[in-house]
Amino acid sequence: MSDTNKDIASLLIYREKAFQAGAVSLYVGKDDKYFMELGNDEYGQVEIDAGKHLIQAKASGSPSSALQIELVKNQTVCLLSKPNPEMLGAMLIPLVANMVPTFVLEQVDCPSAEKLKGFMRVGL
Repeated sequence: MSDTNKDIASLLIYREKAFQAGAVSLYVGKDDKYFMELGNDEYGQVEIDAGKHLIQAKASGSPSSALQIELVKNQTVCLLSKPNPEMLGAMLIPLVANMVPTFVLEQVDCPSAEKLKGFMRVGL
């Protein structure tokens, strides 16, 4: 994920257990290249070039949502993925559901090591 000539930062993405969209995988990426797949109660961490990035989240077959983040050298930014609350209403109208992202990302304070014990780490 990183260019050896650039400063490196860390990106941690986690997904808490939720009934809504619980049976589908979350795919996370940037520039339409997805590098992480998460299920309920899973997280992943990747080294990435410091700087501004547009991080995307989607389920298979759904449009992606995106979040602009700023990564700083030698620091970790944490993102929480959640089912998009707009999907609840869209499920009643299949055509609309195909235009609404299944997942959204939110930049949050990083979870404690104790909290992460309740999650499974996925490989990239």
